[in-house]
Amino acid sequence: MTVAARPRVPRPSEDPHGGPRRLVGSLAALGGRLPGAHDLLLMQCTGSLRPLGGGELPAWARQVLRAHPWVTVARAPSVAGSPADTPHDMSAAAETWIPVTVRGPERGQRLDALAPRAAVARTLRPEQLPDRLGLLAPGRIAAVPALAVLPAAGQLIADHRLAWGPIGAIGYELATGEPVAGPLSPLRVVLRAPQPVSRRDALQLRRALSRLRVPLQAELETRHGAVLLAEYAASPFTLTLSTPDGPREVHDPWFPREL
Repeated sequence: MTVAARPRVPRPSEDPHGGPRRLVGSLAALGGRLPGAHDLLLMQCTGSLRPLGGGELPAWARQVLRAHPWVTVARAPSVAGSPADTPHDMSAAAETWIPVTVRGPERGQRLDALAPRAAVARTLRPEQLPDRLGLLAPGRIAAVPALAVLPAAGQLIADHRLAWGPIGAIGYELATGEPVAGPLSPLRVVLRAPQPVSRRDALQLRRALSRLRVPLQAELETRHGAVLLAEYAASPFTLTLSTPDGPREVHDPWFPREL
């Protein structure tokens, strides 16, 4: 008896950003969680973004989003319901609006906006971005020192057993492939620190990272917000903790109390 061959199951097509095309929608893109500060979101409907100041998206933002529909999650509270200037269908389920920033090519071109969670097609966390360095052309990496030192920075951070990832212009370029970083761009990284890091370890890591041949800024991300590694390592009496509700002055970023 001849057994009929099973039909071939097509492999998911590759997207231009270096990964298999994923199901769209908030559950597929976010895994059921709300994104955090510095996450990069690929929007399936950029026209759904709402500027925080109201009105329409400026022309430069529309042009940028047409070419590269990526936005960066800002450190601000998410909003449930509907922005004030958006008609709201009371019969529909309440939407969750994520605070994001649109990056433009010119200095000062930054737009704060709200993005509906349902319009997110894909999300990339900073921790996922170092592995995308190989997607860039070798000449591009050589031209941007902050990209070239990324593996060395990762090794130094790995010695301290901290999850990490690049943010800022370097993170954006790794996510989108858009050459936004320049020869003088600093390397900004986020260090995941849900548990307390000793001042001694912080000082050792800061000194090690300072030996890299690029300006580097690292922030420790605790469960309550972020504090600059350099500030924490310097052992000041008070620290500035960046939170979704704004900066707070605290003694301990892992156990913040009002001063």
